[in-house]
Amino acid sequence: MCSPEEAALLRLEEVFSATLARINSLVLQPLLEAAPEASDPWVRECLQLLQQLHRSSQQLWDVTEESLHSLRERLRHPEAVGLESLLLLQSADRVLQVHLEYIESYTCCVAVQAFQKTAKRRSEYWRGQRKALRQVLLGVSSEGSVGTALLQALRQPLAHHVQQYVLLLLSLGDTIGECHPTRELVIHAAGLFGDLQSFMRQELDEAMATQALWPTLSSRLRDVLCTPARRLLQDSQDVPVTVTPLRAERVLLFDDALVLLQGHNIHTFDLKLVWVEPGQDRCAFHLLTPEEEFSFCSKDPQGLVVWQWKVTQAVCQALRGKKDFPVLGAGLEPSEPPTCRCGAYTFRAEGRFFQATYEGEWYWGRPHGKGTLKWPDGRNHVGDFCQGLEHGFGIRLVPQASEDKFDCYKCHWREGSMCGYGICTAPARCTKATSRRACAMDLGSSRVPHRPLGPCGTRATGRGASGVATVSRRTATGVSAILACGRLTSAMAQGSWLPRRVSATRAPSRQTRWW
Repeated sequence: MCSPEEAALLRLEEVFSATLARINSLVLQPLLEAAPEASDPWVRECLQLLQQLHRSSQQLWDVTEESLHSLRERLRHPEAVGLESLLLLQSADRVLQVHLEYIESYTCCVAVQAFQKTAKRRSEYWRGQRKALRQVLLGVSSEGSVGTALLQALRQPLAHHVQQYVLLLLSLGDTIGECHPTRELVIHAAGLFGDLQSFMRQELDEAMATQALWPTLSSRLRDVLCTPARRLLQDSQDVPVTVTPLRAERVLLFDDALVLLQGHNIHTFDLKLVWVEPGQDRCAFHLLTPEEEFSFCSKDPQGLVVWQWKVTQAVCQALRGKKDFPVLGAGLEPSEPPTCRCGAYTFRAEGRFFQATYEGEWYWGRPHGKGTLKWPDGRNHVGDFCQGLEHGFGIRLVPQASEDKFDCYKCHWREGSMCGYGICTAPARCTKATSRRACAMDLGSSRVPHRPLGPCGTRATGRGASGVATVSRRTATGVSAILACGRLTSAMAQGSWLPRRVSATRAPSRQTRWW
């Protein structure tokens, strides 16, 4: 015997399936047909977003039809088909994922006003469809704009459908009783769709706030910052905050970046490489990035708490690579971002690392651990770093100006400079590779680490060091020189790194030098 809730779920799915089909023919297909020629990049982007929304809507209709089929089988053969066979119960996570993909596609269109921009091309057509749209919507006003009607037509039926899911599943759980074998499945599904309601509200709020932001910015700023997937989480015009020592007229926190605006200048910081450090008082907290350190200050302690919490949770979410579900900060992962991370960054400030791209491990805003540095001129360094400097075993390749060959230095480093025992390999014609000038050119550093050695500290010697040496690039013909910088490393003292045998074909010369 089937319960009344199961019959109600069947009717709910039938209505929603018919509604999705009507929305497809009444809204989505005309929107795709109204998309003009794809010469403008913005137009092409809107068309791609609408096409993705159409695919997501089709997937939502497919899963609704599957759910409808399972309910019909249950009602036709209640004795043979158990309650656990319902798609909403046995595959609740898959049904949820399809809904999430639709919501993501929909909010991307909302954030960049894709509906409004496309509807303008056929405004007369949409004015003639107001009556048909009102039949799809509940309580919609006929005086609203076409864009508003389209937004509601693509959102309201889904929101109402999910709400009814939750109510009917909770009622079904009460009806079958606590001892029923499928009660846990019912409660699990009700909880998932309840969380989906919260997620939908937050996603729509963020998309609408992002949409409202773009008209307040200049066209130049809008072109730089506006992307369909980006969402505004906090604006200093809503919750005031001051940035020191940097200057910023406006601070924008997106779900992937922190942006400081000063006139026409934009400072953008990737949230994956932002570290939040609580201040000593309730009036400020500090932020560390690979090249900047600054503070957020406010006279309002509550406003500062809002900023610190949102920045912290946005960093956690960016590092996880997916939206928190059901709301920001509600993920199962720790609520504090890790101090040790992996990432890539291109240095822009003048200095030794100018225009170099570092990819590897970080600790409190500094390269720290295993990593790779690559410069545009072909230089690169692979090895250990400590507080932003080469420290430990490393391999440095320096290209020659005249030929497609490299000088290769495999040695130990200390605070950005060569130190210890190592090998220099260079083409045979270029004996300057064994000179003091070649082996130490531009490899020092005056930058002082701002923090003590952290938990990701590396060693200059050992099994890891010898392992790195195997990935060095070798030249076709070369001269090897064993370098000594005034003291023995532990590896040399133990006799674990011995000079290689002389090659009969390359006939290298070896020289031991003290620098």
